[in-house]
Amino acid sequence: MSKEHPSARFWDKLAPKYSKKPVPDESIYQRKLQLTQKYLKPDNVVLEFGCGTGSTALVHSKHVARLDASDISTAMITIARERAEQASVSNISFSIGQLEDFDYAAQTYDAVLGLNIMHLVEAPELTLNEVHRVLKPGGVFVSSTALLKHEPVFVRWILKVMQLFGRAPHINLMTKDEYLKQVTHAGFEIVEQWIPDKSSLFLIARKTV
Repeated sequence: MSKEHPSARFWDKLAPKYSKKPVPDESIYQRKLQLTQKYLKPDNVVLEFGCGTGSTALVHSKHVARLDASDISTAMITIARERAEQASVSNISFSIGQLEDFDYAAQTYDAVLGLNIMHLVEAPELTLNEVHRVLKPGGVFVSSTALLKHEPVFVRWILKVMQLFGRAPHINLMTKDEYLKQVTHAGFEIVEQWIPDKSSLFLIARKTV
């Protein structure tokens, strides 16, 4: 396992409050679940990176054979494991680390989920390449990504200041077109895309090569 991720402490501190916070928009969340489950089958093996406290992993675990979930935050994973135990869910494995830490075997997974995480990873292109590597041919990558590049200058300035004081994590400022280009360049075709609001993109892409 690699050394602790620079943003891990930020998410560790946030975990208790984060775990009790309701989703911002329940109807948007439910639609994301439904769109994802269209591509999940009972015999599927699924990977979710950046799983947070495991809420979405627990929902999708009912529709697949096995789900491997990971997050850089020890506190988040501790809560996720407690939730799985309380719900008597046994087909989820929770691990601490970022995607590239685990050296998963190539072509292992039928689907990979990266939900509210691609704007937070250090190197999106490298992460997409790893997602592509671990997916089976024809497997799907589901992502929900914040698009913050067009935010007003003062918002981005405040974000930079907060990052300097450890009050905000690393964030990639991307546009929709920039993110789609990264995804297709990594060897995916876009299957479905949905814009729930002006600053986010829900995307389903399929491994083509």
